[in-house]
Amino acid sequence: MKRVWSIRPYKEGDEEGILELRKAIDPPRKHDRERWMRWWHWMYKDNPAGNGKIWLADCNGKIVGHSAVIPVVMKIGSETVTGFQSIDTMTHPDWRRQGIYETLAKKTYAEAAKEGVHIGYRFPNKNSHPIAIKKLNWFDVANKQIVFKPYHWRNTIRLRVKNKFLARLLAIGAILVFNKISVRTQGASMVEGLTITQVSSFDKRIDGLWNRISNQYPIMVVRNKDYLNWRYCAVPNIDYSIYVAEKAKEICGYLVLRCLLMEQTKVGRIFDILAESEQIAQCLILKAVEQCEQERVDIIYCNLIANKMYLKALRRNGFISSPFVKGFWFCAYSSSHYISKEFLKDPQNWYIQVGDSDAI
Repeated sequence: MKRVWSIRPYKEGDEEGILELRKAIDPPRKHDRERWMRWWHWMYKDNPAGNGKIWLADCNGKIVGHSAVIPVVMKIGSETVTGFQSIDTMTHPDWRRQGIYETLAKKTYAEAAKEGVHIGYRFPNKNSHPIAIKKLNWFDVANKQIVFKPYHWRNTIRLRVKNKFLARLLAIGAILVFNKISVRTQGASMVEGLTITQVSSFDKRIDGLWNRISNQYPIMVVRNKDYLNWRYCAVPNIDYSIYVAEKAKEICGYLVLRCLLMEQTKVGRIFDILAESEQIAQCLILKAVEQCEQERVDIIYCNLIANKMYLKALRRNGFISSPFVKGFWFCAYSSSHYISKEFLKDPQNWYIQVGDSDAI
């Protein structure tokens, strides 16, 4: 088939064509134009690390393909560098199997490299994952681990199992297993002098927390005041519950939670947590659990790649994990000559949570 499309960089005003592409890819979804435009400008224009980089496939003025990266300030080893997150790679259904995905992605990464941006990460779905690995030089790091605390098993299982009778049977078995595990769970320990407060934004003391504990994590998105306020306080139309742990007037941890409805199941989702110690993390998680209980959620969960401290803190608050439930793939990319791919491939070097993705 003769190629009738060409690629070009984004230009002002392409947002309308990009929205039409999204509508073509997901027709059942209701697309609120004004709401989407506010989200788009927040994601691609307001990012404190810089504007997103977008390349498009154009067929006679119609946008039929899209590839984008957003810049992310990252700590890698002892260095602070600008990396990228790959998001929103999409092709119009009528133009698939013509190489648009691969062509646009390679161009986007090459242009990023020209600006000195060589390290990237992404959370591919089951369709994009094989292409990323086989054709675009991405490599697997790990699946994010899912830990969860269910309250209403039948509603929780309904997220995965649509058959009502089967869901009821599974719920009965799950309750029996969970009750046995819960008996062995120790409660969160208190920390003398610690207070936990819900806040609407992060103040400059959060930079002190980052400076004190960032050396504990070899690879991590820089969580400073500018980034956190953009990521969790400036998102249009989204409300997060932000909890800050303080001791002696210093911030020693925080947690970001969102409660939402997913397929008729009320879910509490921990987007981000960072703490100086396991005990402080336990206290923050306990606060999130209490909030979820007040809102009568069916399940609270967290999926992350993190050191054992956070997993212990979650389990002390009654969270469990299942070997049968895998989180999203997490992949990395490098065109750097200075950072070892072996270093990037090691999941123990990463600290990654839901908030590091474009999920809201």
